[in-house]
Amino acid sequence: MKTSLDFLKIGEEGRVVELKCRKEIYRRLLEMGVTPNTVIHCIRWAPRRGAIEIRIRGFSLALGYSEATSIVIEKGGELCE
Repeated sequence: MKTSLDFLKIGEEGRVVELKCRKEIYRRLLEMGVTPNTVIHCIRWAPRRGAIEIRIRGFSLALGYSEATSIVIEKGGELCE
């Protein structure tokens, strides 16, 4: 099931399908390792739609809510690393 990263709950995983954002943010996300087919694990959310802490490629990364809404993921099913 495809959805955006902001629907990921604490402890869930998803695989990045695509990035739907402005060119500057797209490039920055790629530099941080958020690329298609990468598995993302949700660590925690800040209150009131704040930042999300994710684990990706073995390190922790904090993203703002607006960035999280621009990352399309696939939850459940077969996740590949």
